[in-house]
Amino acid sequence: MTTSTTDVVILGGGHNGLVCAFYLAKAGLKVTVLERRHVVGGAAVTEEFHPGFRNSTASYTVSLLNPKVIADMELARHGLT
Repeated sequence: MTTSTTDVVILGGGHNGLVCAFYLAKAGLKVTVLERRHVVGGAAVTEEFHPGFRNSTASYTVSLLNPKVIADMELARHGLT
């Protein structure tokens, strides 16, 4: 049986939890993110609220990200500038 070690467990895969996980992993820690929903992103997701109708839940929160975080995570490579 193999065992794995986690240094940090983050409860919640919203944008704050994911940014936190990014920096901890970048610092060399083994991070596990647990999310109760079927998608990660918290308030920064787009969901179908009625068949054929999709809307950003509260994705304006992504615009509140510190520019340093956007640069550190190289989010421009994925379309977020």
